[in-house]
Amino acid sequence: MPLKVFAGVSTVLVIGAITFSLFRQSNIPHPDEPPLKLKGIGVEFSDFEFIKEKLQFGKLFMEYGFYIPAGNDNPAKNNPQPTFVVPLGTPVRSTVDGIVAAIPVLWSGDFSVQVTADGKMQKWVYETEHLINPKVKVGDKVTAGQIVGEVSDFNHGAPAGFGSVEIGILKGGQKPEHVCPFAYLDDSIREETFTNLRNLFKSWEEYMGDQSLYDESLAIPGCLTLDPIEG
Repeated sequence: MPLKVFAGVSTVLVIGAITFSLFRQSNIPHPDEPPLKLKGIGVEFSDFEFIKEKLQFGKLFMEYGFYIPAGNDNPAKNNPQPTFVVPLGTPVRSTVDGIVAAIPVLWSGDFSVQVTADGKMQKWVYETEHLINPKVKVGDKVTAGQIVGEVSDFNHGAPAGFGSVEIGILKGGQKPEHVCPFAYLDDSIREETFTNLRNLFKSWEEYMGDQSLYDESLAIPGCLTLDPIEG
């Protein structure tokens, strides 16, 4: 390699390393990563209620990336938002500290509470989706764990008395996509949440007598893929 080219490559590598180091030291979020870390997952683990009634997919929790077969009106897809099946009336909680930027009405007639770092619709949006009886309004500051609504009954595949709620991290753009929320947990809850998820998976499999429902060996439980999912 000619000396000038080698020197140029070295300079680029050094600048890149310095830039990365400055991001780390200044706590400035990398522009291609969500700026807020999750300090909650939308529900409490104590909210889950084991039941023998038939569930649509045999699970109380559908992971990010879980394959959802085509329905009457919907094409098959990989789940972009982890989904919890919990009793109706269950409080839905903010996953992050931030400001409510929007509360749109969804196709299902219920709501999505959308939170961002500054209360404006930004590239990164934190969603708690399919809830009723919103407890917050646009412009409200929220903290992780704060109740923002109740689980919706939109999921007609859930047993009587149960509903579903979804959480998501939306990355806006020409082709909006989601990333796996469990890959962006705050250090304060990361390991405990991973342990609780694996315990939930194991307990549910034992309850159902089916050890194939979940993969407890995943490095990040709840993420069947770490690739972004469009939609």
